[in-house]
Amino acid sequence: MTPSRDTPARRVGVLRSARAASRAVVASCLLLQAGCATFKTPTWPWSKPAATVDKVAGELGEDADSSVISSEFNPTEQDFGWDYFKGENIKKRWKKMVGRGPNEPVARKALADADALYRDRKYKEAIAQYKVAIDRWPDSVIEEDALWQLAECWFFTDQYPKAEDCYDQLVKKYANSRYLDRIAQRQFVIAQYWIALDQKHNYPTIVPNLVDRSRPLFDTRGRAIKAFDHVRINDPRGSLADDSIMAQANAHFLDRQWIDADYFYGLLRSEYPDSDFLLQAHLLGLQAKLRAYQGPGYEGGILNEAEVLADQILVQFPDQLAGDEAERVQTTRAAIAAQQATRHWSRAEFYAKGKHYTSARIYYALIARDYPKTMLAQQARDRLDSLAGKEDVSDNPFPTLTALLNPDSLKQAELDAMAEANTAIARGDTSGANPPLR
Repeated sequence: MTPSRDTPARRVGVLRSARAASRAVVASCLLLQAGCATFKTPTWPWSKPAATVDKVAGELGEDADSSVISSEFNPTEQDFGWDYFKGENIKKRWKKMVGRGPNEPVARKALADADALYRDRKYKEAIAQYKVAIDRWPDSVIEEDALWQLAECWFFTDQYPKAEDCYDQLVKKYANSRYLDRIAQRQFVIAQYWIALDQKHNYPTIVPNLVDRSRPLFDTRGRAIKAFDHVRINDPRGSLADDSIMAQANAHFLDRQWIDADYFYGLLRSEYPDSDFLLQAHLLGLQAKLRAYQGPGYEGGILNEAEVLADQILVQFPDQLAGDEAERVQTTRAAIAAQQATRHWSRAEFYAKGKHYTSARIYYALIARDYPKTMLAQQARDRLDSLAGKEDVSDNPFPTLTALLNPDSLKQAELDAMAEANTAIARGDTSGANPPLR
């Protein structure tokens, strides 16, 4: 095959074809551009006129219709699934629809106007402006400042329930707020005021308060206790945390609620060992435990705790106890020992009447061993001597069959033998001056 020759005529034909193709492409683009220029953006009935949009943007800022809540949080434009029907999302869409969506310039202006009214002591007018600032730019420093000032307005207009709720709302939303220490002071003062009112007038819990706006609608005392709790929970390492716990404990103590008082005294002892109220928490906690004890027929764990606490007071505060206080603690310690001995005596007598002499001897021996200085110690030794050698009444009609079918009964025999050994030890000391064995 012979290659085709590239003649001058052939090159001219190729160039003409390329130029024709270029002209066709350019003509198509011009035609498309001319056609697109005739298209217009459709105008919907609910669309805002351009003049209105420019006017609103000039007055409120370029972000008048922005859906951005703040510079720290950007929500999604659309909610899918069940989130679309959440109350919070419905509220946001409604506010945006009626023109009350998030807007920082409006919020800043409302905050500035409210601050001016606050400085002039026009608290009622300032409340409305602070609410606008909170509503128009949430989750921001503007909202934090507005919440604090709103609570202050309610505080200075003697609307203490609203103020306390607003303080608590501020701390819940902004846990590290710079107003934290001042919030604790306000809540503590409000709680003190409510407690004093309730102690003076003894308001009924379920009767609504429809006259005095400085008090809660129901349960003035309960709201005061809750306010003290807010001080401790919101600022657990603040200067008023231990004061609030002590105030709660004292309020329960005065109302003769010994279990609750004991809990808060114990909380102060464990969580705030450097508190100025530490000694008082020990002394009053000891009294709360003793008064919460209901007698030998009830559970005695709290009496054991009182015994430990009394010993702890004598060891931990030897220099801080005055003469009378030290003597009272010693007397209380002896009273606790007498109560413990009475508990053991009551159980021993119960078992002795039922002719369960082994169990009775155990409790008599405990009295003689652990509480030798009580009045029941010598009586317990006498009872031990009178019950010596007596056999228990057997409730088992077939002891041989039971031993065969229930080998665990041998363990019970071992326990009975140990009890007999303790009884022998207790009988070994008849002086009563010292416990037989520790």
